[in-house]
Amino acid sequence: MLNISATGWDTDNGASRVPIHITGKTVDGIAVDEVDYVASDGSGISLIQGVYTLEAAGSPIAADGTIYQIPCTSATLTLDDVFATGETINLAELAEQDSILTFRPIGAVDMTNNEIYDAALLAMAYKGNDAPDVAALC
Repeated sequence: MLNISATGWDTDNGASRVPIHITGKTVDGIAVDEVDYVASDGSGISLIQGVYTLEAAGSPIAADGTIYQIPCTSATLTLDDVFATGETINLAELAEQDSILTFRPIGAVDMTNNEIYDAALLAMAYKGNDAPDVAALC
């Protein structure tokens, strides 16, 4: 589970999940390059032992249509026997930066059509049972 901060963002109230780009290798040497989607409770990523780099792939969309600045930092995560299933992982601590996954809202007057389009494409890519109504969010 990941600790993500975004004012006004709550997937239980209809917001889209945060897309997280994960690259790296499993303990067996299998390459990983995927985007997983994290809910506001931190769930959504399931990895086996290995070494991974995690970074925000884009902005979530809050239930009121808010789009966020995308944090441009990344963190390296080494999963070994020390991590327990379901353990919360604070990427800010791993990256030694407080802003690793803190999303700051973009003011409506500063938001561009491209930012809305990019966030909508990523939100539509998530196909889980709790997928939001992306058209309504936009």
